Amino acid sequence: MRIHRAAMLLLGLAMTLGLAHAEQKVEFRGHELHYIVLNSTNLSPEIASQYGLQRSGRMALINLSVLEQQPDGVATPVEADVSVRVRNLIGQAQDVDLEVVREQNAIYHLGQVRIDDREMLWFDVTVDLPDEPVFEYSFSQEMWEEGE
Repeated sequence: MRIHRAAMLLLGLAMTLGLAHAEQKVEFRGHELHYIVLNSTNLSPEIASQYGLQRSGRMALINLSVLEQQPDGVATPVEADVSVRVRNLIGQAQDVDLEVVREQNAIYHLGQVRIDDREMLWFDVTVDLPDEPVFEYSFSQEMWEEGE
């Protein structure tokens, strides 16, 4: 329930702050990949501490989840191996360490990456599901440093 509250808080913050790139999703082979990237100062100090996240104007938080679409229209979380590589305009790249958080009806992959002000980043996501071909997806997002 804690992570569900944290995810709802993240989504609520993104919507409240009017971020152009709030939660987004892409559908693939009967599944959905949900993702959100935001500056970690949008987290309350309590939430950051609770989940061991660094709260800094120079750190972004990435939150991903993989859901399976059900015949009744409800999507349910599924176990998946998820990895992320982030790239910048000058070609520097790094793998993002993701922590898998499992709670009652949720599975989240949380990671953090250092950012520079007005930096365009590309996130290359790989999702590996049992008995399925690997799914790869890339998206970009401009990041801003923020005060704490």
